[in-house]
Amino acid sequence: MKHFNRLFTQQRLFVLFLGIMLVPNIFLCFTEPLPLLFKGSYLLIPGALYLLLLNLSRKPGITFWALLPLHFVGAFQLVLLYLFGNSVIASDMFLNMFTTNSGEAFELLGKLAPAVIGVFLLYIPALALAVYSIRRPDTLRPLFRKRVFMLALIMLCCGVFTYTPAHRKAPHIARLDNLYPINAFNNARFALLSWRAAQEYRHTSKNFDYQAVSTRESNLPEIYIFVIGETSRAENWGLYGYERNTTPLLCARHDIIRFDDVLTQINATHKSVPLMLCPASALDYDQIYRQKSLITAFKQAGFHTAFISNQLRNGSFTDFFADEADCTLYLTAPKDTPHLNDNALLPVVDSLLHSQAPKQLIILHTYGSHFNYCERYTPDCRRFTPDHIEKIDRKNRQAMINAYDNSIAATDQFLDQVIDRLDRTGKTAAMLYLSDHGEDLLDDSRERFLHASPRPTYYQLHVPCILWFSPRYTSQFPHDIEQAQAHRITPFDSRVAFHTLLDIGGIATDYRNDKLSLVSASFHPGKRYYMGERNTPIPVQHIPFGKEDRHAFELHNISAQ
Repeated sequence: MKHFNRLFTQQRLFVLFLGIMLVPNIFLCFTEPLPLLFKGSYLLIPGALYLLLLNLSRKPGITFWALLPLHFVGAFQLVLLYLFGNSVIASDMFLNMFTTNSGEAFELLGKLAPAVIGVFLLYIPALALAVYSIRRPDTLRPLFRKRVFMLALIMLCCGVFTYTPAHRKAPHIARLDNLYPINAFNNARFALLSWRAAQEYRHTSKNFDYQAVSTRESNLPEIYIFVIGETSRAENWGLYGYERNTTPLLCARHDIIRFDDVLTQINATHKSVPLMLCPASALDYDQIYRQKSLITAFKQAGFHTAFISNQLRNGSFTDFFADEADCTLYLTAPKDTPHLNDNALLPVVDSLLHSQAPKQLIILHTYGSHFNYCERYTPDCRRFTPDHIEKIDRKNRQAMINAYDNSIAATDQFLDQVIDRLDRTGKTAAMLYLSDHGEDLLDDSRERFLHASPRPTYYQLHVPCILWFSPRYTSQFPHDIEQAQAHRITPFDSRVAFHTLLDIGGIATDYRNDKLSLVSASFHPGKRYYMGERNTPIPVQHIPFGKEDRHAFELHNISAQ
């Protein structure tokens, strides 16, 4: 104990605490494309502030414990750097903490063990040493504190000195609010404000009215199904030219219209799905707080509406929109089963199709290809093996790809069965499938994994989109099918879902924009946008893609704008 006391003096603990607080800044200096001079500011200015904060108390452990929120953000930042390889914690990552269910979180944490263990080994012992610092009878010497104060002032002056020319050279990057942890806490604040605004949604949207009407005969039987895909990227669909035929059933169909160049507006479910369901877009996301979904428009036009989800409620706009439906159902798995496969949605579809409602809109929110992939399919879809993922790394990549491809095969089977059920009704019917976003699967030297990263990749943005029309719909509205076929290779984004479904359903409202309807002769989607940090719309051509992404866009003949 005597040696321990000599080793961990208050002065040495002070230095140790400073070093631990600077760890995220050090990593970010290597991972972020910052100007060289700004990297100096990135360390010097926060370092000076940390020195001053630790110097507030004669026992640095007191301040270190008081800064617990900072350590939590630091740990979160380091885990995300391990996961994505770069970028400061985005506001959407904070929102994901509130909109990701516990089952998904534990699935992911199990595969991030090295990062989680690493941050525990960094921060838990440090917090224990902070308790030791508090309980020690001695304190920091006055001379030490005076020298620390002088050092902090020198570091702050040097930081400002390097910041000024860096800001002049790169004013959009070298900004004080782009220093960690200022940027992380600003993003957390924005996430909190967004969350609070969302909780007021029912009040802010209560007077919204589509004034929607059907342009078709009231006795015309119509059924439209919108299948919302989950984490399915076009890259791994046989229908899109993948080397493995992961979609044999859809490929065998001659009544499928496949759209080749489709991008999501954002790579996170809690925003991408709502943006499919309402008029708001990446260009004007804040409109979503005042709007209702297409479910309300269909209801006003005389449709019976249903929203059936294989996911759990998460308090996002998806839930708010789902509750607009006449029938809202979230499937729950038995206690001994992690998750239900999407085939569990089919009996509910059968029940709805056999109802007496002449006009129906059915929205199916699937679990699709969400991690953990090997839990998303039944044994008959286990075509590629081995598919057990022990660890997320290059060594286990083939097993990961096999499991992911099996989940695509399960989606192929599911969609084929939905189409078959619609076909057998003999009614005027259509199905639209669109995935919310794609996924990174350690595709290149960057070894990116999952989705929702602050900087999107080609693999997260390029998503599959297909349309199917029943024979009766085709005979009644041949112009719609001709237009959809004509737009197969036109670049567009997920904005089209809302407007296309209204057009297919023959629903008139001032909120329908036929320039964004796949079945309209007026279709002209224009420039595509991605919703960036703090809901800022970014033209796709201005996204800071890596060279690997640009190569992928070119390889697959997909427009990067």
